[in-house]
Amino acid sequence: MSDSDRREKLLRAIEFRQKFDDRLDRIEQQTPFDSVYAVDTAESVELWELPEADDMPVGRNARYSPTPVRTVRNALSRCDVRHEEATFVDVGCGKGRILLMAAEFPFRRIVGVEASETLCNVARSNVKAASQSLDGCDRIDVVHADATLFEIPDDAGLFYFYEPFSTDVSTAVLARIEDSIRRHPRKVVLCFTGRGQPDGEGNEAEATPVAAAAAERRPQWSLLEIVQSPDAEFWDSFLYEYVDERSLRV
Repeated sequence: MSDSDRREKLLRAIEFRQKFDDRLDRIEQQTPFDSVYAVDTAESVELWELPEADDMPVGRNARYSPTPVRTVRNALSRCDVRHEEATFVDVGCGKGRILLMAAEFPFRRIVGVEASETLCNVARSNVKAASQSLDGCDRIDVVHADATLFEIPDDAGLFYFYEPFSTDVSTAVLARIEDSIRRHPRKVVLCFTGRGQPDGEGNEAEATPVAAAAAERRPQWSLLEIVQSPDAEFWDSFLYEYVDERSLRV
């Protein structure tokens, strides 16, 4: 690829990202969240804006961007899990919006995993602020950790991913989840929201989540449903369920 082609592709990506953010801003205005709970989850954060950016390899982490409220509620309501028996895990929780929305469901425990200490602190502040008006915040824990090293809870039953990192990292995370299931057999559902990182290339409906590509390649995970987002195609959610590996050998 020539230098001029690279520049043109970069300009298209920047233009598309601006359009994406403008659309997200309009959705946020239609379905406010931060003002309801006095929190800070709506403003996006680029990786290079974080104080610890130099210690966070590109590819292992993506920008922080909030998932629209209606999309999250719609996706979580379609996940068939026994909430009272399961821990909810948001892999790459950012500022913690998904954790607060998961508190609307009766999960036994809610855990957010985030590699950025800065975003962890913001998420914890948001949980504290929201606890004044939102029940269930006492069930939320925010863990500062590399997702590939995070110790999977024995009762984790629903994992949420919103384009948090590359396929290679997602694969490592899924391997840890699978090891946990072998040690403690149980039903586990994965929810991947977002049809790929916005770069201006191709049609949104043709893309699948970067993170979900790892599940697509592993026979242990079966696609249950594609949940259409009420906001836009980009935020469609892909639900996968773990398949007993013994049945795959038959």
